[in-house]
Amino acid sequence: MNLHQLKALDALARHGSFSRAAQALGVSQPAVSIQLRKLQEEHGVKLFRRWGREIKFSELGRELVLKSRRILGLLEDVETTLAAAGDLRSGRLNIGLSCHYFVMKMLSGFMERYPGVQVRARIGDSEALIEDVLACRLDLAEVTATSPDKRFYSYAYADQHIVLFTAKRHPWAALPYIPVDRIDGQSMVARHASSMTRQIFERRLGSLHIRPKVVLELDAWESMKAAVAAGIGFGIALTDEFTHDDRLTGIPVTGIDLTARQYFICLPEYTHLRTVQAFLDLVREVKTSHAPICRKGDDINPATQQQHSTEEEWT
Repeated sequence: MNLHQLKALDALARHGSFSRAAQALGVSQPAVSIQLRKLQEEHGVKLFRRWGREIKFSELGRELVLKSRRILGLLEDVETTLAAAGDLRSGRLNIGLSCHYFVMKMLSGFMERYPGVQVRARIGDSEALIEDVLACRLDLAEVTATSPDKRFYSYAYADQHIVLFTAKRHPWAALPYIPVDRIDGQSMVARHASSMTRQIFERRLGSLHIRPKVVLELDAWESMKAAVAAGIGFGIALTDEFTHDDRLTGIPVTGIDLTARQYFICLPEYTHLRTVQAFLDLVREVKTSHAPICRKGDDINPATQQQHSTEEEWT
């Protein structure tokens, strides 16, 4: 096995065809086909099949693609280190953001500090970002959870609270707080079911046998706010997500713990990538400049620590 074969396999998985893979690698299509045919013949395995114009990877093929991406990512970092002579004058950082409002200032500081590093940011729900980190499509991600996931290096940055909000004309808008039992059976406008904030909210309410009535599901945050402003139902958000809006009123919920936590996560081996190291260093600087808000032991590297909390709320 050689690097040309790994690069060809990765390009085929990313682009879905031999012609586009060849174009991305800057080589001919036959060159890609030869490299992948040799790889399979040398080891007597089948990594993918052609179904018409579609490429279908076997389970072994998908596993090898993930391992190839980890190897290529580490090699890219070695090349960056050598080219930049120990200084981050070049490189790339692929980062995912679930609650991007408070991370944008960090991104701005990072880009100002390392102008030669190309930053690619993707905004999405925590569940999808976790899958992207596992698939090596992201180097690093900021996600919402209640406890660290032992598959990752996890750095707990901040505690958030889930707040309820309504239209200004809603009867609840004039109240100083909402007792949790008042939520039972009430109309709710919600993000899709994979939203980690929604999952935590529904799980906590479910433990008290309280179930709001989800009358509308939306993918986009701005659409959700518009629906709540129209009086369709109440919504929920993390503290940093719920910024000032003349149409809406935020109301605390009493009688229940609605705390969630913001983590920065990456694969354990990616903690050695210089761009990831540099960004995490900046995160620690920002956190240190504020009052401590996370428990001892929340900076967890599964490569060095075997004991973890048994409470996991990532599903």
